[in-house]
Order: sequence, then structure tokens, then C-alpha cells
Amino acid sequence: MASSLVRGKYVVCKVIDDGSSEIIHDGAVFQRDGEIIEVGRYRDLKARHEPDEEIGSADFVVIPGLVNAHHHMGLTPFQLGSPDMALEPGIFARWASRRVDPYLDTLYCALEMIESGITTVMHNQSMARLPSDAGIYESSARMIDAYEDAGMRVAFSLYARDQHLFTYEDDEGFLARLPAELRARVRAGVKTGAVSLDVLLSASAELVANRSSARTRILISPHNVHWCSDAMLLAIKEFAERHTIGIHIHLLETAYQKTFGDRLYGKTSLAHLEELGFLGPEVSCAHGVWLTESDFDILAGTGTMICHNPSSNLRLSSGIAPINRLLARGVTVALGIDEAGINDDNDILQEMRLAQKIHHEPGVGNTGPTSHQLLDMATRNGSKATLFEGETGTLEPGKRADMALVSLKRISEPYLHPDTNVVDALLYRGKGVDVDTVIVDGEVLLRGREFTKVNKAEVASALRDSMAVTDVSASEVHSALNKDLLPHVERWFAGQALPGGSPHYRYNAIG
Repeated sequence: MASSLVRGKYVVCKVIDDGSSEIIHDGAVFQRDGEIIEVGRYRDLKARHEPDEEIGSADFVVIPGLVNAHHHMGLTPFQLGSPDMALEPGIFARWASRRVDPYLDTLYCALEMIESGITTVMHNQSMARLPSDAGIYESSARMIDAYEDAGMRVAFSLYARDQHLFTYEDDEGFLARLPAELRARVRAGVKTGAVSLDVLLSASAELVANRSSARTRILISPHNVHWCSDAMLLAIKEFAERHTIGIHIHLLETAYQKTFGDRLYGKTSLAHLEELGFLGPEVSCAHGVWLTESDFDILAGTGTMICHNPSSNLRLSSGIAPINRLLARGVTVALGIDEAGINDDNDILQEMRLAQKIHHEPGVGNTGPTSHQLLDMATRNGSKATLFEGETGTLEPGKRADMALVSLKRISEPYLHPDTNVVDALLYRGKGVDVDTVIVDGEVLLRGREFTKVNKAEVASALRDSMAVTDVSASEVHSALNKDLLPHVERWFAGQALPGGSPHYRYNAIG
């Protein structure tokens, strides 16, 4: 029976409320076979147990494993040649970018996430970026293999769409206005995501049947409300209920999506989902930047969750999600990196810091989320969004032994006031480079910043080599088509009115 005693100067067991966490000074966690048996003072646990090994020391803070609650791929769009731009034209720029080996790309990214203390990820995979309909299950299975080889937990979902592929109008109407030659090329060459619903459901059913495990949850995902017909949304909801799995969906990421949803449904996109009976505690929504006051009540009333992605929303000019308002209404908010962290490095500690700072509204007394709330978003709330609630997210007896040991050396040098709360210290000064050890199910994945299961340098080399030999001819064809199509897409969106009204937050507002 494998057991260990994991020690730290501080053990942060869980967040208690907005301003405090349960913290054990000179504490430890005793786990056996991946289950937390006891949490307490180090000297007490050492006297009561005889572990196979001791991990950590008084130089560390032990925290629950962190959760990246919205993520897509490894190499970022920027690394693949797509500069930051607004989401809608950016989708086409990414469509023309280089394809990558799904296993190597996922494995390398998993290692990067582990290095920043992430033990669980919500991987939302576009079917349009997989090789072919026939290979969708196989490619998805290889990505899950990558997470299993790295040792992480994953909530994996495929996503698809069946309408509004080019702009937020009828596709045929948009195509009809293109020059005839370009229209013919688009019809022949564009694959932006219109995938058969039957293919999505059959591939997802295969994944549920064959790839669900202790560390893998399978979910299903419509891409976004306006990109999916009501028939598709209802079929996905029925599938999720029949298989007792979760749903992950993009929601109100951009201002254009808000105005289009209002016009299409005569109500907010979220209200439309509520009317369809789509929402519930098994549903998590990525972004939610353009939610309204009435939407807050819908989320709170249905138990539907929001996954906040601050870096991505800033990079894609989408705006700032009203997280303060959501938290005040008791909505469950998790945190994600969305493949586009501020530094392209999957450092969730810096993502947490950014999330905290951008929600500090102007004015004395207008505080943003506390460090404890951000830690809760990245741990317990993340476990809810990925459907590992009850198993992970806190360090308590009966939970699985998922945790990270963060070195206090750089955080506290050359001086840190002794009365500083360690959670504040972690949020104000912590970075991914401070993560020393990462444990999932009691298994050490990273020790002294060295991987125990996979050689990162070898994975990086293999990924680099795969990019060097990939046939780029298809990408070149797509790039040429994208270059000609993109101005028409941009012109369409430039002609759309943006939402009016008062913002949730008043940054530098005059008058």
C-alpha cells in the first residue's frame, strides 16, 4: 500500500469564506493509495503514521491541485502564426494555422500545466481541427492518452456547430455577396466547424463507453448558442441526460454575440437556453463576458456555472466579464486559461493574479475578488465545473490526494511581513516557477521540478520534429483562401452596432 506524508510550513486545506481559508501551520497531509486519510499538524501525523515516504518540508505551502476550467490546445494561436485579434475574424486566422500532432501537442501542454500546479483541466476540443470524421474518436482518444501518460485529470469534450459559420447571419446570404470565384473556393475548401450532429454524438458515445476513468470525465459540448440550432442544442442536452454527463458551452464571449443573440431570440442568449430547458448544475459556460443583470439571476437560479478566462478575453478584445456581480449573486465561477494565457505559458498562478487585479473597480471600498475567492475559483469551483466535485478541490479526509507544493523561497525573499496571509502571498507573488512538486491521486508527477513519468525535453523535441515534417501544403491553401475571405468577414462585423447602455464596471468613465 503506497502512502506518503506531505509536509508544508502551511497546508491550505480549503477556502472557508470570502476572506479566509482553513490553514494549518507546520501541517501535513497523510495519504494512502491516493486517498487523503488525515490532515493535521506535522508532528502529530508523523507520530501516528508510518508513511512509505515523506514529501516536502517547512519551505513549502501545500495547496489543493489547481484546475484549468477552460482549455483547448497546446501550442497557442500566436505560436502557430495567428496574431491576437478580435475573436470572430480570429477564428478564420486560426483555421488557416498549422495543424499539430494531437498527442504530442496535448502531452507537452499537460506538462506545462503540471509545472504550474494544475492537476485537472477542462479540454474542449474542436471537431473541425481533427483529421476527419472517421478519425475523430481515434484522435480524441490519443489526446486522452496524453493526459493519462502525464498523470493529469481531464474533463474532455468535443464541440461542434451547425450554423452561422462565417458571420452572424445566414451562411448562404453571406456567401451570395462574395465574388463568384471566391464563393466557389470557399464552398470547396472551408471546414470551419459544420460537423454532422450524428458524428458528434457517436464519437462522444464511444468516448463515454471506452475512455471514462477515475482521472477522465467525458462531457459533450455545443460550440455556442448562436452557432448551434435549437435542434442541435436539444439533442446534446438529451444525450447528456441519457449518459449522465456534463455539458460545456461557450457563451456571450463577445459584444457581437450579445447583439446577435438579442436579435435572433428576442431575449438574451442565456434566457433562450433557459427557455429550452438546457441549463442546470451540470452545465458550465465559458466566458460570459456580456451577461446582463437578468442573466445573473438565471445562472444563480439554475446552478449553471461560469468559467472565467481573463487573459483570453483581454487578448481577443472581448472585454471583462462581470465576475464581481456573479460572485455577489452566488454564481459558481471557475477559472480557465483558454489556451491563451497572458504569457503563452499556462501559468495559472499568474492568471489568478490577473483575474484579481482587473476586477478591482475604481473607488474607495470597491474591492475585487479576494485572494481566497480566487483560490476557490481555481480549486473547489474548478472541480465542480470539471465534474470532480466531491473528489478533489480541497484537502480533506476522504478526498483524492491531488495537491501542489509551492516553494516559499522566492515569494518571501528578501522579506515578507510575518503577518501576511499565505494565500495573499501566493496570489500576490506566486508564479508557476515556484511550484516544486505536484501530486495526483497520491502519485508524484513532478518532484523538484523534474517530471517522474515523462521526459519533457524528449516530448518537446518530438513535437518540434513533427512540426518540421508536417505537410504544409494544405495549410498554404487554407492560408491563401483565408487571406481573401478575411476582409469580407471583417467588413461584415465592422458594420454591426455594438451594445449600448451602462457597463457593469466603470473604468475611467466621464459624464
